[in-house]
Amino acid sequence: MTTPIVDSHCHVGLHKYEPVEALLHNMGRAGVTQAVLIQYMGNSDNSYLIECMAAHPGRFAAAMIVEPTDDGTRVREWAERGIGGIRLTVNARAEGADGLAQWRAAAERGLVVSAPSRPATLLGEEFAEVLRTFPDLPIVIEHLAGIGGDREAGEARFRQVLQLARHPNLTIKLPGFGEFCAPPHPFAHIPPWVQMTLEAFGPRRMMWGSDYPPVSSREGYLNSLRTPREYLAGLSEDERAWIFGRTAMNVWKLEGR
Repeated sequence: MTTPIVDSHCHVGLHKYEPVEALLHNMGRAGVTQAVLIQYMGNSDNSYLIECMAAHPGRFAAAMIVEPTDDGTRVREWAERGIGGIRLTVNARAEGADGLAQWRAAAERGLVVSAPSRPATLLGEEFAEVLRTFPDLPIVIEHLAGIGGDREAGEARFRQVLQLARHPNLTIKLPGFGEFCAPPHPFAHIPPWVQMTLEAFGPRRMMWGSDYPPVSSREGYLNSLRTPREYLAGLSEDERAWIFGRTAMNVWKLEGR
């Protein structure tokens, strides 16, 4: 594949998970050229993400987390320091008079929202309000809509979620298949979630993301890329290029390397 491969969902840290050097090692082994650093839950100090981007120019984009009490001030401050995204659950509300303050600040600053979710929250009124209020805000639905963590959702419920593809500002992350396939790897059965998502969103609105380093306790980094690429081998080279690189580059404003 000649198009750069971009990992749209990685975690790094000095007090939880691994430092960026460990991620770069795994990226190098897998032929991944760029990545999006997604702040891990519970950490609103985004300084290390900024350090990583400064130390490796052009290789990373990043999504911050801010305190629930933030009225948008910290969102703007971190954005001023170079962070281009924010992590907000699809039903997130800030504490204070304006519950949508952080969403509003993201829209004002042209940020990308990386959004953890479950099928139920994606179909809830809180997210519907977000979509009505910010129709042009780029929102990336994480972890294939959380289907791997919601075994009660089922195919009918997932089809309801995929109807959200009618909103052109939404894209969705394709994780390593270990998130929704029973071990061990290689997986004996792959549910229809990926094909259903592809039919709804199309390759230009899907982006691969490994979920490093939690993926290491599932199928491992290399297989989190290898298995989806093999599964989608029947697509055209152009379609695969979008899923494994171009969509993330476009949404996160990453230039090719």
